[in-house]
Amino acid sequence: MIMTLVLDVAADVILEKLIGVSAETIVAKLKGDPTKKAMQRAVGAALERYAKGTRLTLARPFLQKNGLLNDPEVAAEFASVLSFDRQPNTKLIGDKWRVSLEQPPRWPDLSKEAEIILGYFENELKNTEVFRPVFQAKSLSAIESNTAATAESLSNIEGQLASIVDLMDARFGELTRHFLDSSTSIRDEIRDFTRYIEEKTRGFVGRQFVFDAVQQFIDTHLRGYFFVRGDPGIGKSALAAQMVKTNGYLHHFNIRSEGINKATDFLKNICAQLIAVYDLDYATLPVEATQDGGFLGDLLDQVSKKLNGAKCVIVVDALDEVDNTGLSAGTNLLYLPRILPEGIFIVATTRREQLPLRIDISEQGSLFIEQDAAGNIQDITLYVEGQTPQPGIQAYIQRHGINDGVFIKHIVGKSQGNFIYLRMVLPEIETGAYTDLELNSIPAGLNSYYEDHWRRMRQQNELDWFDYKLPVIVALTVVKEPVSIDLITEFAYIEDKRRIRAVLKDFDQFIFKTDVEYEDGTQRRYRWYHASFFEFIAAKEDVADERVDLVEANKKIADKLWGDLFGDVTTPPRPPVDED
Repeated sequence: MIMTLVLDVAADVILEKLIGVSAETIVAKLKGDPTKKAMQRAVGAALERYAKGTRLTLARPFLQKNGLLNDPEVAAEFASVLSFDRQPNTKLIGDKWRVSLEQPPRWPDLSKEAEIILGYFENELKNTEVFRPVFQAKSLSAIESNTAATAESLSNIEGQLASIVDLMDARFGELTRHFLDSSTSIRDEIRDFTRYIEEKTRGFVGRQFVFDAVQQFIDTHLRGYFFVRGDPGIGKSALAAQMVKTNGYLHHFNIRSEGINKATDFLKNICAQLIAVYDLDYATLPVEATQDGGFLGDLLDQVSKKLNGAKCVIVVDALDEVDNTGLSAGTNLLYLPRILPEGIFIVATTRREQLPLRIDISEQGSLFIEQDAAGNIQDITLYVEGQTPQPGIQAYIQRHGINDGVFIKHIVGKSQGNFIYLRMVLPEIETGAYTDLELNSIPAGLNSYYEDHWRRMRQQNELDWFDYKLPVIVALTVVKEPVSIDLITEFAYIEDKRRIRAVLKDFDQFIFKTDVEYEDGTQRRYRWYHASFFEFIAAKEDVADERVDLVEANKKIADKLWGDLFGDVTTPPRPPVDED
């Protein structure tokens, strides 16, 4: 894989520079395999953190074969992070960086950007067992020959970087280039969905019948709305993300679990994208941009006049997750226009239920993805076939005396045409969770799988379930945005972070993890991966029977957040311990 080679060469060049300035007693450790793997991981993780949003295009020279990190002078500046004898020369990196870009942007100061990458690199080095002692002692002699930088961890980072390179090379990379060249104020209003798109499109297969239907509608109409409908877990968000990735469409993803589902979120993001991509004459968004749909309508009219026969497509995902609170009766979700000017298309995904939308143009199309439709089953089969060669799945097949064909047929049937089911169950088979379970006994359907996992986790130890597992689950369910372990400790009243981490590990396949800039470094935050699991827990009848009141939990968390902001509400007292 190309990213393996890129990180391998980068680590070699940086370590070579360190070896050149190190005492003989340190050289052996620097040449060791654990040190190289730790260096590869730190470089890869730093680049993965940097390459998002408008910086996706900027990061390209670092992720290319024979890229910037292969330059001995640049590598020497990265190595200086560990030598402590001088500050890295960010100007040198910035100058070489600008030369390496095919179309250097009007902004930014690449010396400052080099400082950001070096900061990420230093933090990632500190996160390794090999290099952490070096920073604690401020001496390279403290380096440890530790194997904590596992091949699995490194492989995961390589895979993420490969997905990011795919985004760069697709039309999505061209779109971010337009974002990069817009004014600072406009860039700041563009919602960064890079990580979300990368996650949703990883391992994407099929769906050609949907793409064909959308494209045919766009090709045969002058304007219009096209709706892709389907049940939870059918893969609507992944499909929307793939359309954005391959076609570079303007886009907005409504994600209720992150609190990104209000009209103001949509208007800021899409208005800013329209201004950036079509070079409209606005340096900032006016105040009225988010008050109603008037400004959006004006922008669409301006874009329509500039298209000259081309077409502007806006993808809006998960209309069913939109919070319409506060909008007057009769107002469209997200203030979507009732009439679209010529050349403007909105492709939206939603569940099967009809939404309160008024559209006053005849150009409308829709496609419902049936779970048992031939096209969907074909895509499901293609996905399972792609995952079957995994070592853990092959071990399961051999253990139960079946062949690949039998396994694929049964899993496709049990999925009931649902992609989220596959993204949950197949990794569990791969990691051995179902090692001793016959194929016929693996739960069928998404809700059955949720119930099975819920039951297995509860049966492990009922005291632990009530003591700390269920409170952590409820905290993740009632908070409407990704939360850190520190916040979970406060919301769930669990002081032992090891217990929280254990619960997060138990429910790992249901959790989406994201790293955000926080204070002097980054902070990992967690949320439920898919709305269907959020709904499964929130609507679960036996939650009330398990001594948990979701309404009261919501109130306590709201009080805590209000108190942190304004200081006039005290933190709720710890619930009394049940002595029974």
